[in-house]
Amino acid sequence: MKKTGFTLIELLVVIAIITILAGMVVSGAQQARKRGAMTKTKAQIATIETSISMYEADMGVYPETTNKKLVEALQDDPGDLDWSGPYMRIREKELNEEGEYMDAWGNAIVYVNPGVHNEYSYDLYSMGPNGEGNGSERDDITNW
Repeated sequence: MKKTGFTLIELLVVIAIITILAGMVVSGAQQARKRGAMTKTKAQIATIETSISMYEADMGVYPETTNKKLVEALQDDPGDLDWSGPYMRIREKELNEEGEYMDAWGNAIVYVNPGVHNEYSYDLYSMGPNGEGNGSERDDITNW
């Protein structure tokens, strides 16, 4: 009478194959998540640039420096007859406790007027996934 079933070696090979495949899937998912966060932040920067351009066309100046003042300028009516906003609608969950607009990694987007890189306008950038830098690091997302 012949016994049927799997040997220990066969089971270990199958487990190894499943582990390798699972590792590939997890790695691919992490890469897709990273690309998605980069794409979202690039879209945020582009949207803010458009909003700032509309604000500047109406008011004749760029909003004051700092993220919080930028958010206020784009959303809150200052009582000026030239203001035709809101120029951008930002959901409450997109703001941190200080009222600053956040990128895909939860870091405040940096707005500087006048800019260092764009000396006749403004600098706008995300510090990227590591949350560090001044717009010149490899993972930073900038408007220059």
